[in-house]
Amino acid sequence: MTNENKTFIREIKEGQPIDSIFLVINKELRPRKTDGQYLRLILADKTGEIYCNMWDNFQKTFATFQIDDYVRIRGHAKMYQQKLQLSLTDLQKVDSSEVNIKDFQKTSKRSADEMWKELNEFASSIENRHLKQLIKNIFQDEEVKNLFSAAPAAKALHHSFNGGLLEHTLSVANLCNFVAEHYKTVKVNRDLLLSGALLHDFGKIFELSYDRNYNYTDEGRLIGHITIEAIRLQKEIDKIPDFPKELALQLMHMILAHHGSYEFGSPKRPKTIEAMILYYLDDMDAKIEAMFKFITENAAEGRWAGYEQKQFDRFIYKGSLFEGQDPGAEE
Repeated sequence: MTNENKTFIREIKEGQPIDSIFLVINKELRPRKTDGQYLRLILADKTGEIYCNMWDNFQKTFATFQIDDYVRIRGHAKMYQQKLQLSLTDLQKVDSSEVNIKDFQKTSKRSADEMWKELNEFASSIENRHLKQLIKNIFQDEEVKNLFSAAPAAKALHHSFNGGLLEHTLSVANLCNFVAEHYKTVKVNRDLLLSGALLHDFGKIFELSYDRNYNYTDEGRLIGHITIEAIRLQKEIDKIPDFPKELALQLMHMILAHHGSYEFGSPKRPKTIEAMILYYLDDMDAKIEAMFKFITENAAEGRWAGYEQKQFDRFIYKGSLFEGQDPGAEE
């Protein structure tokens, strides 16, 4: 199949016949309402995911492919409970050599070189020599740099695309830089806050796998990115002679508290001004990007995006984003 024949999920309409290649996100056999089973799949490309059902002739096919394989499917699109899905008549595994990888890689709109330049500028602006050395040591490591350039910030909820972790980190760093300048009378420790912003999610390069489908590594599932960060951060701090104990303690607290509350996996709740700022700005950046993603992925469903997004648990009004207009612009 040539690239010109690729049908993207975001372009699929009700009743449309489909003959295209997709990535397998999930597969399972489910019981039918009557006797027997059917094959349920979640397929994906860079534009989204879609549920698929194969009702007949799937028994031999089921064992020929796995999650993270590419498959060529034939079928048609139909609506079920107001959601578009595919009904399949044929499915065959295809070799990755037949696939245009760019059709399946969601990537940041910003270039990695541009973002690394910005990160290095933030690192250079840190005046505290211990924090500056710490940031330099971590991000000049070739493995960390390569992984950080490619990693998503999350499996699905926000900045879930290649380079998303770097983009999210810089967004939080910019917000922290602004807030540190704004609260001059509070005497926010700008170097500490910015260091926490740059390091708060770097453990996700080991928590997530992202060669094809985004998923959790064994390390990610067993201990998570916050614990990974704490372990690696302490090792890096120990390499720097005379790193102040109080400074290390406050930075470590920011890492351990940046999810804000126990119910969201935070080992500690924020107990310093810098930790509180980092928590709120990290949470805000993630939620804004997630809301925008939800709106754009539901562009064909009217002026309101549906209630099924568990992260928000509410209807989301699309307004001018749906219309493509500025509500304040003159006609």
